[in-house]
Amino acid sequence: MWRRLKSSRREAGSAGLLGRSGDQLSYGRRKSGTKPEATGRAGSLTVFAMSPRNAEGWTNAVASFRSCPTAFLSTYGASDAFVAELLQDLHNEKLGEQIKVSMLSLLLEYPTLLCPDAKVGQEAAASLLSLFAQLGSLPKVLSLRCHLLFAMGTVLLATEAFGEGCATSHEYLSLLFHLASDLNDRHGGSAERPVRVAACECLREVECCHPGLLSRRLETLHSLQQQEASLAHQGYTLLYSLALRNAIFLLAQGGQGTLGELLAGSEGLVWGATKELGDLSVATIDQLLLMPSSGDLKELKLVVSALLDSSYLLSPAAQSHLLWHLAQAVSVVRTQSPAIFKAQLVRLFGTTDVALLHAILQLKSLFTDSLFTAEDEAFLLRRLVGMAQHPALPAPVKLFHLDCLLHFPENRPLGSGMEEGLPVLLTPRTISGLFPGLFQDQGTILARLNLLCLVCMESEGPAAEQGVGYLLEHVLALGGLVAGRGGQEASRLFFRAAFLFSRYFGSRAQPMAELTRCLLDLYRRDCALAPSVINLLDEAWAVPEEPGWASSLAHALQELIVGLPSQEKELSWHLKVLARLAKEKDIPQRTTMQFLRCLVALDQLGDWRSGQILLSVCCNLMQLQPLPAPYQLADLLQAVSLCHVDVDVRDRARFYYTLLASLSDEKLGAVLAPQGPVKARTLSSSFVADSESFVASLTVHPAVRAPMRLERAGNSGDVPAAPHSEQDVDSYCRWLLEPRPPSQLNLTYRLVHAGPPSPPCDLLLCVVLRFMCSNRHYEPVPELCVPCLSAGHPPQTVTLTLQPRCPYPTRVNVFAVYTTQKGLTHCGQLEPLEVAFPDLFLPLTLPAWPPEKRHQLFGALWHQLHPDSNGTCAESLTCWPVAPPSLGHLVQDHFARYILAEQSGSYEIGMALPPQYHILLRVQSVKDSARVSIRTDNWKLLPSLNSYLLGLVEAG
Repeated sequence: MWRRLKSSRREAGSAGLLGRSGDQLSYGRRKSGTKPEATGRAGSLTVFAMSPRNAEGWTNAVASFRSCPTAFLSTYGASDAFVAELLQDLHNEKLGEQIKVSMLSLLLEYPTLLCPDAKVGQEAAASLLSLFAQLGSLPKVLSLRCHLLFAMGTVLLATEAFGEGCATSHEYLSLLFHLASDLNDRHGGSAERPVRVAACECLREVECCHPGLLSRRLETLHSLQQQEASLAHQGYTLLYSLALRNAIFLLAQGGQGTLGELLAGSEGLVWGATKELGDLSVATIDQLLLMPSSGDLKELKLVVSALLDSSYLLSPAAQSHLLWHLAQAVSVVRTQSPAIFKAQLVRLFGTTDVALLHAILQLKSLFTDSLFTAEDEAFLLRRLVGMAQHPALPAPVKLFHLDCLLHFPENRPLGSGMEEGLPVLLTPRTISGLFPGLFQDQGTILARLNLLCLVCMESEGPAAEQGVGYLLEHVLALGGLVAGRGGQEASRLFFRAAFLFSRYFGSRAQPMAELTRCLLDLYRRDCALAPSVINLLDEAWAVPEEPGWASSLAHALQELIVGLPSQEKELSWHLKVLARLAKEKDIPQRTTMQFLRCLVALDQLGDWRSGQILLSVCCNLMQLQPLPAPYQLADLLQAVSLCHVDVDVRDRARFYYTLLASLSDEKLGAVLAPQGPVKARTLSSSFVADSESFVASLTVHPAVRAPMRLERAGNSGDVPAAPHSEQDVDSYCRWLLEPRPPSQLNLTYRLVHAGPPSPPCDLLLCVVLRFMCSNRHYEPVPELCVPCLSAGHPPQTVTLTLQPRCPYPTRVNVFAVYTTQKGLTHCGQLEPLEVAFPDLFLPLTLPAWPPEKRHQLFGALWHQLHPDSNGTCAESLTCWPVAPPSLGHLVQDHFARYILAEQSGSYEIGMALPPQYHILLRVQSVKDSARVSIRTDNWKLLPSLNSYLLGLVEAG
């Protein structure tokens, strides 16, 4: 079977990237040095015989793509154009293996961006399969073959093309099983081992994405795993354990058959298993239950025991995966005791590997006291504490052990286990060695401080109180580093440590008073710490359990700032802190007002920056309910509006003064609120009628769907006036192709009323249609205005004017703003307008010439658009499987406006496309088919044109 597949793929791959319909192939060529483009479409795939990039060109292209993928693809007009070029050049033998691997890496990293739908993904995977078949088993392409396997699976799975109805998926799985069946390097030798390992990884990835797919192949996978004795044994073991777990899950959810039948299965694939299993969450697994017969249970136990006995041969990460897969399977089979893992626990209790320790904790979380005794739990805790302070371990590993202590799965947990919590056996004495030090890194200090604070808070007795004192001394010592000009790192560490300490001990008066004094001393020394102090207050106020210390700190800061001698260089920092304190209604603002009035009296208002911050303090005070000292605040704002040196500050102060004098407290707070919904009544003032209907009339109300639709009526475009008809053919040909202002495309639509024929929607007034193209290939579309639209009158005719930058199909999203008879304005979306590729066709401007002269004109145009005459010109060829009697009807139905000359069985067609491009078609009947030759002065049009031409035949 694989030989037949390989030979057929070699034949298909010789022509590049091919579609599945062999009678609908398209070929094209372009002048060397220009960019190629191709695109795929449902049912076909365009192929261009074009000059490939060299190695340097692809290196630059890959680098450009990685820097900005969307901008890179926009230069091609469509993502599948770049994919077609990439897949074609992968067959180029002149490119080296490393270049091709870097090209494949784009498919591995951006599969959905390059292959936006399942059809394109299937065709791309088919091309990669053909390339894999061509490469053979040469050692020099070993890495490329592995990457091809990964790329095929990634594209099929990411684009959701993988399925029972996809022939490429079946071929891909057959290839993977064929490669994995070469056990112990019997046929390919040790050089082929990386490919077999890659095939196992791909099968495991497929099983992960489609759980239960291989559930009927357990016997085959088990046989491969048992017979494999090389270093590739690990891949076979992980594949089998994953398939075994998913098969048991599937059976527990009501799958067909018994456990014994599953273990003995060797044929077939379960394509619908993913739908039956659904999402495998932890809660879902806990609800699964399987009660097999004693014979089936014995067979399962033999399989699991064999896997566990040989698990020591695997790497630590692989052992962790294997243990977790088998543990989940055993947890579903309730008649199987978890004691089967006991021997592995004895072996792994002394491990220093992070992956294996994580596996032990996973087993403990799953089986709790049914597998772990109280002595085991105490030993694990002592080991985690010891490893968290081991000097030979790197800092990240120590942080992992600290996190394990905070999320330790106890045998009898008191909480949910989702948040940080402490095991009951952890006491201040047991973790005394984890007290933080000044010479550790920030992450370790904060993690240890968080753990110790939690332990001391939840413990009682002298040891806990002594621990709190040690922790406070440590935080104050960090503050001493800040006072000694320790820099930004020391400041950041201290304020984080201060927040952690206040989070746990904010209700204890004595330690928090010492911390407050430390913070005040630091602020007195360096007012530039104001942003850090404000952030600490924000975080402390955000903790609902202990907001008291934040308020006391705020009071102390307010008194400190008011009592300090005012200096201009420190004024902005003081005002920033006061602006934050002015937002809290529980803090008396009398001293703040006195401080601001003192600044005005001493004429120390500062520069523009200080003035803006001062007005921020006033703005926050104006939002408090009730308003503190409104008359004093008004005098302050009036003084600032008259005395400040900066005109911006004076204008803003005058605006605040006007608001304060004109609005009530409620309305003033609503107007100055930076965010949040505002009630309609709060928008009214003494200048506006206090009316909810007025507010509603000024609001644009969203509508789920606008009560109207657009129906296509026709299309036309800018066609320049033809010169004198006596002009010779060559001159007229040059005139047609010479540059001129970009032309436009006019699409005519009928605006039809589609809403209820009863009030208030039966008459729509002042309808404004706004348009937005789905891509960047069009200039902004001007909006259209319709005075009225009535349900009882004929539809209105509107003309949509499009000016393409590049003649590509697009979708135009339409939004309508309209007013009903009640006076309310609404905004809703209409059905989007599809601008197809044939909508862009415009007839050539031709004088009243006889057919012979029009034939000569077509020949002259055909010569001018030869690829060798211009770098942007290109030609292509496609084939219509249409008999001669039907060819005439096909051409007349779709190209009657564009025919220049017609002979027996031959048609010469010319079209213009905005802004200033041209397409020539020469259709000739050949036996039972028709050959369509194409030339254009824009090679980027070929993909869309070929798709359109082939679609005409399929539609017929």
